[in-house]
Parts: sequence; structure tokens; C-alpha cells
Amino acid sequence: MQNIFKIQKKRTRGFTIIETLTATMMLTMTILGPLTVAINAASYSRQVKDVMIATYLAQEAIELLRHQQDSIYIRCGRENAPSCVINFGESPREAAWRILKARLGTTAAGPTCFGTGCTYDFVDMTTNEDVNPSKYATSGNSCSKLAVTSSGMYVCSGIRAGSNSKSTSFTRIISVQSVNTFGGTDAQYNDDLRVTVTISFIKANGVTRQIKIVDFLHSRA
Repeated sequence: MQNIFKIQKKRTRGFTIIETLTATMMLTMTILGPLTVAINAASYSRQVKDVMIATYLAQEAIELLRHQQDSIYIRCGRENAPSCVINFGESPREAAWRILKARLGTTAAGPTCFGTGCTYDFVDMTTNEDVNPSKYATSGNSCSKLAVTSSGMYVCSGIRAGSNSKSTSFTRIISVQSVNTFGGTDAQYNDDLRVTVTISFIKANGVTRQIKIVDFLHSRA
């Protein structure tokens, strides 16, 4: 009888420490594996989203300049628009190109976009096409950061961010450079404009990242 009880006692013993630790480790790996994948996927998704938004904001800045160029060209073609005064000896095309460069370079409605660069948003570049659009210093409070409205429009946070807007870390700098492709007296009418747009934003890990797009504007034929 004693031997029988001893055998039964050995058969009903509990887990050893090694078995318990092994089971715990396997359970932990089973839980943490998919959780780590999910966390990394969410982080990567946010990074991709930020890059896509930055690329869109850079391309938007160039498209807004093209909008200005097309609008001035159409108005100069009518030869009676208040935004287009054609000088003696100029063609409507030449006048449109001169006026576009003057708008980007003038400091009457903000800093020049030539050199260190300027910034602006959709509202300023489309509100009134017969006057110089407002531009802002990239280091000033008016448009140092962009805010997104409830309708998904990105605007200058310092002057248009309402209660329904959400602040972002995106900054936009537009730098314009004249590239002389022709010499002589017609150089001012036949040069190209090299537009560099730099978008900066802060990643989830606190590191600042930049997206840069370079494009060219050409005088109309």
C-alpha cells in the first residue's frame, strides 16, 4: 500500500519552475509578437501619411504659382484688365511674365519670394487675382506653421486658424530663382523661374524631416 501511494504522489505533482517559465515565455511571445507588428504598422502608416501630406503641400505651392501665371496671362490677353498694364513695346505675353515676377519679388504685400524665400496659402493666392497676393516671412508668426481646417484645407495658422482648425507641425518655404536661358534685351522676358518648395514636419520620434520639390515655370509662347 505504501508503494501505491508513493506512485500516485509522483504522478500528481505540479509544474516545475522551468516548465512554468517556459510556458510564460511562450505566452509572452505569442502576445507580444502580433502586438509589436501592430504598433510598427501603425507607426509606419503615420509616417507614410505625413510624407504624402508634405508632398501634396509642396505640389500645391507650385500649382498656386501656375494659377497666378495663367490668370495674369489671360488678363493680359484681354488687354484691359486692371491687373495687367502693358508697357509700350511689350506683347501681352511679355507683360504677363514681367508682372508675375514682380508679384513674387515685390515687398509691398509681404517678403520677396526670391532668395531666402517666402510662404503663402491657398486663400491668399486665389482670393483676388487683380491685386498682389499676400506673402509671409517663413520665420514670422503669420504663417510659420500650417493648420488644417475642418474641410481639409491647409492654411496659415497665425492668421486663419479658427476654433475648428487643427494645428500641425508642417512648415512651407517657397524659394524662387531666375534662370537666364537667353541673353540680350529679351532676357527678362525669356528667363525661367526655378521654384524650390521645402516642407518640414516633425516625425513621431521627434526628428524633423524635409520633403523638397523643384520645378520650373516658363514664359508662355
